[in-house]
Amino acid sequence: MRAGLFGGTFNPIHKGHLMAADRVLQRFSLDRLYIVPCRVPPHKFPAYLAPASLRIRMIQLALPTDARYCLSDVEIQRSGPSYTIDTVDHFRTRIIPGATLFQIMGMDAFLEIHTWKSWRRLLETVQPVVVTRSMDGRMQPGGEVDRLADYIRCRLSDDYRYIEAQSCWRHPDGKCIHLLPTTPVNISSSQVREFIRAGKAVGDLVPAAVNAYIEQKELYR
Repeated sequence: MRAGLFGGTFNPIHKGHLMAADRVLQRFSLDRLYIVPCRVPPHKFPAYLAPASLRIRMIQLALPTDARYCLSDVEIQRSGPSYTIDTVDHFRTRIIPGATLFQIMGMDAFLEIHTWKSWRRLLETVQPVVVTRSMDGRMQPGGEVDRLADYIRCRLSDDYRYIEAQSCWRHPDGKCIHLLPTTPVNISSSQVREFIRAGKAVGDLVPAAVNAYIEQKELYR
């Protein structure tokens, strides 16, 4: 089995999240894609974090009617900060033993992975998929490939080698780090919250059902 883990606060989930999820699902031929909202983010905390039950409901409303998409509340049920390695261990040992695991994350999150709990073991256990908003993916000064290559070499290991045809870095022991450009979408959860506080419409940023739920619950005002 090939499974993806897509974690985050999803505060709220928006169309950019869904576009990235669909792109990863197709590109890596995943059998399952788990959306994993966190209880308490260990590295940064938004000014306002909606209650977990409401964030879960918005995810349920947003996910496509496709059996490959699954919502997991494992981090919500676990007390304390939501460390990725603990979640990965949970899936690896209890939910889908033996599966090939892909960890979906944005560029900003990946560029801090050397500060994460047990990050070396994490890279040995999952294949990170770094989703970017750049369409070039070319070896050029300041491009996404160069930026990731410098980080991997300086912070993680100098043994990774870039394989252009596969848009990934491969370690001699088999570990992989993937780069997945997506169509640029200028949407973030913080932007959605800012628009709501300013009284602006967010119907173009979030699914219709999520927009209706936010209005019903008067969230982020």
